[in-house]
Amino acid sequence: MDSIFAFLFDQSTDFFCISNTDGTIVKTNAALRAVLGYTEEELVGQKANYFFHPADIKRLDELLMNLPDKNNIFGYESRIKAKNGRYYNIKWSVTLNPGDSLVYAIGVNLTEVFESSGPNDTTNKIQHIIQSFNEGFFIMNGKWQITSFNPAFQAITGLKNEQLVNINFRELITFGITDEIFAKFKAAIKGNISSQIQYFNNYLKRWLRVNIYPYQGEVAVFVRDITRIKTQQLILALEKNVLELNASSHQTLPQTVKALLLGIEDIYPDMICSVLEVDDAGEKLYHIAAPRLPAAYCEAIDGTAIGPRAGSCGTAAYHRSQIIVNDIATNPLWDDYRHLVLPYGINACWSTPIISSNSSQVLATFAVYYTENREPKSTELQLIERTANILRVLIENKRNQDHVKDQNRRLQEIAAISSHEIRRPVATILGLVNLFDKVDLDNPLNKEIINHIDITAKELDAVIHTIVEKTIYLKGEEQA
Repeated sequence: MDSIFAFLFDQSTDFFCISNTDGTIVKTNAALRAVLGYTEEELVGQKANYFFHPADIKRLDELLMNLPDKNNIFGYESRIKAKNGRYYNIKWSVTLNPGDSLVYAIGVNLTEVFESSGPNDTTNKIQHIIQSFNEGFFIMNGKWQITSFNPAFQAITGLKNEQLVNINFRELITFGITDEIFAKFKAAIKGNISSQIQYFNNYLKRWLRVNIYPYQGEVAVFVRDITRIKTQQLILALEKNVLELNASSHQTLPQTVKALLLGIEDIYPDMICSVLEVDDAGEKLYHIAAPRLPAAYCEAIDGTAIGPRAGSCGTAAYHRSQIIVNDIATNPLWDDYRHLVLPYGINACWSTPIISSNSSQVLATFAVYYTENREPKSTELQLIERTANILRVLIENKRNQDHVKDQNRRLQEIAAISSHEIRRPVATILGLVNLFDKVDLDNPLNKEIINHIDITAKELDAVIHTIVEKTIYLKGEEQA
C-alpha cells in the first residue's frame, strides 16, 4: 500500500475495508472501527458475513461470486452489525484488484440520514428500525403499488431495488401469489380487514407467513420465511403418522414405507424417494416402495446385486456408508445402470444404508433421486438421517413381528403335537397294558402285546424327539 493511499485509507471519514475474495477481512480503517466499535484485532481474519444482517448474507455471497466477472460493483447496500448490536445501513462500492486478488470496499454510512433532528426525526428512526428487521416488510397503496420495502423483503423476492420500486403487487411473480393470497389483500384494501396467511411459495420453494395490516388506504405487510419451522412441524407430524401406521396390524411394511416416502415428497417436492430391502443372503436389493420412480426403472433394477460399483444403492449397501452421486451421467458407479435411469430425466442419486440397531447387517437402502445435478444441503442430510432412523424402526419392527409369528406358529405346532401326537401312542400303550394277562404270563397274547408296546414306544420317542428339536430352535432364536 503506497503512502498516499495509506493516508487516505486511514484519514477518510468513509468506511474502508480490504478482504480476500472469500470475504475474509484483511484490513479496515479507523472510521469503520470508530462507528462500529470493533478493534482491528476483532475484525481481521473474520468473514465479512459474520457482521452482516442475516437477510443480507445471501446477497453478499452473490456479490463475491459475481465480482470476478464484473470487477467493480457500485451502490451495493447492506446492514452491518455494530459491537453493541445496532445495525448500520452502508452503501458500498466494491472493486476486485486482479494484481493482488484482494477486494477493496468503500462504504458510505447512510444511517446518519435517519438520525437527523427535526420534525421527521421519529419517522426516520422508525424507518431505520424497519430497515433492520429480519422480517420482510413492504407498504402497498390502494392501487396495488409497492411504495416502500426493506432489504429483508428484497432478499425474499430475490429482486433488485429498481425492480421492486412501484411494482404492481399482482405482478410480483416471485412472491408466489395465489388466489387465496389475492383474496386476503382485497379484503385488506376494500374491507380494512387484517389477516395472516401461511403458504408454500412454489416459485421460491419456501414457506412464508404473511401478516397484512390495512391503515388509511394503504396496507403494511410483514413477511417471514418460516420454511425451517414449518418443515420441522410437517416432518414431526409425518413421523407420528407413520409410527401409528406401523403399530397397526392391518398395515404391511410396503404400505407403511410408501406412506413415509409420499409424505417426504410432499414436504420436499424435488425429491424422488425409494427404499430397497437387502435379501436374506445379503447379496441383492429388492424394492419395498418407490411411489414416484418410473415403474419400468423399478422393475429393471429389482434384484440388483450389491457390489463396489453398483449404482448408488448397491454401492452404499456394499460399503455400509452413504453414497452421494451428484451426476449420474459421469459417475463411474453408474456405468452399468445409467442407461436405465437417464431416459427418465433423473440425474442425481444419494443413497444411505439402513444398518440394524446392533450394527450387524445392512437392512435396506434409502435413496433420494433428483432431476438435476446437485449436492445435498445440510437440511436435506438431516432429513435423510432422520428418515434412515425411522426406516430402521419400521424394518426391524416388521422382522420382529415376523419372528414372533414364526415362534407362535412353532409353539402351536408343539402344542398340537403334545395334544394329539403324544396322546395317541400313550393311549395305545395304556390300552395294551390293560390287555396284558398278568395271571398267565405264558399266554401267547402277551408276547404280541409286548411287540405292540415296543412299536408304540418307538413312535412316542420319535414324537418327543420332534418336540425337542423345535424347542432347541426356539431357544436358538432367543439367543440370536
